[in-house]
Amino acid sequence: MEIRQDTTFRDTPVEVTPVVPSDDLTVAVPGSKSYTLRALFLGAMTPGRVIIDNALESEDTAAAIQCLQTLGIVIKKSGSRISIMNDISVVKDREYDLDVNQSGVTLRFLTALSCLLPGRQTIYGTMSLNERPIRPLVDALLQLGADITHLDKPGNPPIIVSSSTLQGSSVSIDGSMSSQYISALLQVAPLLNHGLTLIIEGSLASAPYVAMTIDIMQKFGVRVLNDHFSTLSVNHKQSYHIEHYKVEGDISSASYFFAIAALTKSTITVTHINPDSRQADMAMLNILEKMSAKIEKSKQSITVTGHGVRPVVVDMEQCPDQVMTIAVLAAYADGETTISGIRTLRVKETDRVAAIESELKKMGIKSKSTADELTIYGGVPRAANIDTYHDHRIAMALSVAGTLTPGMRITNPRVVEKTFPTYWLELAKLARPNDKAHHQTPLDVLQSNHTKELLYGR
Repeated sequence: MEIRQDTTFRDTPVEVTPVVPSDDLTVAVPGSKSYTLRALFLGAMTPGRVIIDNALESEDTAAAIQCLQTLGIVIKKSGSRISIMNDISVVKDREYDLDVNQSGVTLRFLTALSCLLPGRQTIYGTMSLNERPIRPLVDALLQLGADITHLDKPGNPPIIVSSSTLQGSSVSIDGSMSSQYISALLQVAPLLNHGLTLIIEGSLASAPYVAMTIDIMQKFGVRVLNDHFSTLSVNHKQSYHIEHYKVEGDISSASYFFAIAALTKSTITVTHINPDSRQADMAMLNILEKMSAKIEKSKQSITVTGHGVRPVVVDMEQCPDQVMTIAVLAAYADGETTISGIRTLRVKETDRVAAIESELKKMGIKSKSTADELTIYGGVPRAANIDTYHDHRIAMALSVAGTLTPGMRITNPRVVEKTFPTYWLELAKLARPNDKAHHQTPLDVLQSNHTKELLYGR
């Protein structure tokens, strides 16, 4: 096992070109990361071949596929189609070295699944990934009879999983830190001899992500009994069975373009997405309406028409990934915006609250935060060189500012490879044509050799 430093993504900065306000802009987004990762793990637990269409191609999904392949799962890829040819019944009793790279979701899902597999699995990621907590999940699995050893700091990866069965049928878990712990346990629940009942202690952070897990489990043939997210139960007399699953478009990816529409007073339609999606970031649309945007939904698209932005007071505990995006919009709103429900952002790819405050300060915007609340004092942001902290969502959120404020430069833009490799290409389609002769646009950068490698393979 070799722990790698986070040395990727150190590449040419992107200078974002402002958007000319338009009433006819269209953007396509890739498949949902959250649904793709869930489909990969459920597919590995499903006997027979499972075909996943419109799967997201990204660093996170590549990490999950590589780990499953290391375990012996045969996975074939053809563009956005993934075929899972067998299931976990093929896993042998031997040593496995499983590198999840920077994917926190893969870390949590793989930890729970490994407790049911023969052999001895060593699970780890990059140095920053190994700083992310895993204790509540490990504690819950230990209650169920797992054999898990920490190799470094208790409560964090790397870990070694030596158990091959889980014996318990009920477990309590703190729901306030991460919904991923709950989802990881739910997904393996049908494989337990007596099923599983999860008792959620405290308030459940990011409940919509658990709702997504329940939704896809049902599509794969397993029903979860949900008592208002306080108790979740899975009967053991169920199994996964499906031949084909199509991943819906990623609302998180779409949210940056929704925000751009609001900020630049444009009309942007995002296609190939489910207007009735259960994805957590659908809540972003309600916040944009409060900020004065108009939302229209059709069969396979959502259209946002912007009218500028105004300050809001919002609780974003259930959609924390877009806190940074709303903070950027709030920088342009005349007044104070207060965002609560931010506590889980301290333990993501970076401390996202500290990061957004630091970058807003570079832009001349004052902010302050407490453990669970962020206040932004809107004004007239100025251009800045934005650090991304090896965090894809910091890069995309701050790029929104560049669609209105000329001169915004995003360092290490390849961090978006984690979840949305073609982001800069889609953003470039909105660029102001007359500025291309004077400024390096995202499209100019993307036409360089290193970006061709990024998009089409190294």
